[in-house]
Amino acid sequence: MKKRWSTAIAAVAVMLSASIATQAFAAGPFGDIASVSNKAKIEALQQQGIIKGVSDTAFHPEDNLTAAQGISLIVRATQISLAAIDFNKAPTADGFYTKINNDVWYAEDFVIAHYNGLDIPADIDPQSPLTKEQFTHYLVQALELTGQYPTVKMFIPIQDEQDITVAYQGTIQRALLYKIASLDEAGKFDPAHKLTRAEAAASLYDAVSFIEAHKDDAAPETGANG
Repeated sequence: MKKRWSTAIAAVAVMLSASIATQAFAAGPFGDIASVSNKAKIEALQQQGIIKGVSDTAFHPEDNLTAAQGISLIVRATQISLAAIDFNKAPTADGFYTKINNDVWYAEDFVIAHYNGLDIPADIDPQSPLTKEQFTHYLVQALELTGQYPTVKMFIPIQDEQDITVAYQGTIQRALLYKIASLDEAGKFDPAHKLTRAEAAASLYDAVSFIEAHKDDAAPETGANG
């Protein structure tokens, strides 16, 4: 009986994987990113099922990235989860966040982020735009949960470092070393810049590429990253 049950589960898993792959392949291209510089990165993430549009054919690349969208994208891109955590009862988003209900589409992503140590404020507004420094900080924290990555011990001068939140300075330095974030021509990071969906997609693509490039020599982390 066990053998037949295992075989049935395996068959269902294969069918689900095939269905997901078919849906991803069948997804049409976004019609509003033709002139976007990060078009190829957006399309690659769409094909991987990491990003979705506001509709089947529209991505709205110039829209501000909301906190809800950003955290959800980070969780999907880095594949952090609750798999290694034991619970006496199922956790709920409103147990950690004052402005997030349990029945919204992004609630589970915020719970995953919380239990994996991303220091997201309890009073974060999920509909507020994420700044460049916030998104970069959360993305680096999640990325570093996927492995222990060697970095060159060097300090990258940032011309507007005084404008960066002190708690974010370390992760932003590492983001620059990982090459998942960059400075402008004047050497500025522009931490308060409200990210667009296209800009966030480019950073996500670079983060996924970084993880993929180092997967053979990065030992997975065993605990949450603070």
